[in-house]
Amino acid sequence: MVEVELGGILEEKLRRLVELGLYSSLSEAVRDAIRRLLEHLDLRSIALKLYLNTNASFQYVTEFAEMSYDDMIEFLMSRGIVPLLGIVSDRDTASLDPSREYVLDPFTLYTMYRADMYKFLEVLVDRDYVFLAPSSISSWAEAIFFKRLTRYLEHHDILKFFNVDRVEVPGFKAKLTLHEQYAIFYATKHKKCILLSDDVRTREYARSLGVSSLSSISVLYTLREEFKREELEDVIYRLKAIPLKIPDSVLEALGIVV
Repeated sequence: MVEVELGGILEEKLRRLVELGLYSSLSEAVRDAIRRLLEHLDLRSIALKLYLNTNASFQYVTEFAEMSYDDMIEFLMSRGIVPLLGIVSDRDTASLDPSREYVLDPFTLYTMYRADMYKFLEVLVDRDYVFLAPSSISSWAEAIFFKRLTRYLEHHDILKFFNVDRVEVPGFKAKLTLHEQYAIFYATKHKKCILLSDDVRTREYARSLGVSSLSSISVLYTLREEFKREELEDVIYRLKAIPLKIPDSVLEALGIVV
């Protein structure tokens, strides 16, 4: 809740609008005034400044600008900026441990969708690996799953959702979306959880709170001996087209010639 102080001629004008029946209350008049102000702001340019000058995550600035992931990537690239997505160090990939649970943020679900990685998750889920996401994105995530091939619908438990009602987050203090915060702070309370995120700044924030964090490419790394090289290459090419940064050392570990 944000309190707005009004006074003088501004308050008088808004009260007259209410008296004339244009608004039902002073609060409604203020909300509409703020909405109209925001409509005239260039949210994309503000989001760009946030990304360049702060530690805001890619997901945060995308939501701030009210854009899709694809559109935000295209916008950043048109300004000569490559978003911080993918792998930047050796600690971003590892073989997944079946005794741990893995929490996914929205962008990671999106990259898995774009790269058709759900068949890899399917194999791991059949081996009792657990993948979680905040309930706040359940409808969106289920829609993404629905868009995949019919065989994935048979594995409706491939992704489980945890209730966000009891997850305390810092809110606007962190330059992350609420969905990212739910994922990270759930992991802080459940020590067996590891965050899977392809947003570099999301991982960095999680690690600052002591949460182990990996790129989703760790899923491929875990199953690198069980899928044909051509299948791995196809997924990697899709990921790089997003574009996710994938160092040559990771490609070599996956058996992909660089």
